[in-house]
Amino acid sequence: MNRKIFGTIQDWPKQYISGVDLLHILDKSPDSRHGIIKRTIQEGYLIPIRRDLYLIKSSKQPLVNTFEVATIIYGPSYVSFESALSYHGWIPEAVQTTTCATVKRSKKFETPIGLFSYEHIPIKAFSFGVEQHPQDDITLFIAAPVKALADIIYARKRQWATIDDLNEDLRIEPEKFKSSDKKLLEDLIEIYPSDQVRKTLSALQKGLIL
Repeated sequence: MNRKIFGTIQDWPKQYISGVDLLHILDKSPDSRHGIIKRTIQEGYLIPIRRDLYLIKSSKQPLVNTFEVATIIYGPSYVSFESALSYHGWIPEAVQTTTCATVKRSKKFETPIGLFSYEHIPIKAFSFGVEQHPQDDITLFIAAPVKALADIIYARKRQWATIDDLNEDLRIEPEKFKSSDKKLLEDLIEIYPSDQVRKTLSALQKGLIL
């Protein structure tokens, strides 16, 4: 591979690079770009994550943040379900799969940096309750804990009649739920376009005032 191109890729500010970025770096005809990218993959300098997204081998940058890449692999999306609950410290288990919500159809991706799972939620509920978490030079989009619960209820058809049921199923400590954002919980009951979500969240809400 051309030394100049190799140096540019090695100095790239991320550990991953997109096909669009490579297009600008290579600045050649489509056939030439395709040939160079193919050889670069064969030589092991680039590792495909998915179409037009590559991991840079021997990158000088820190390890790739899977939460950041998750929104690039399949979007629009945000981190939710077990990954969000684990991030917020609501469940004790480490989560091996990066779980996300999307308005598109559900899909899974096996990649060199891990397994990514995307589950469909209604577009009306998509952005509500999603928090921005700045980390260094990036911003992660992660569901608030109660929004992650709402997504689980919708996508997995789960129901809990009490906070104790929630604890028994997902091992979420009652104190964690009782200290959650009560205004967001109230708003989700009002806004989430699913009778099952509203009914289940309302049942959990009653446990906060007993």
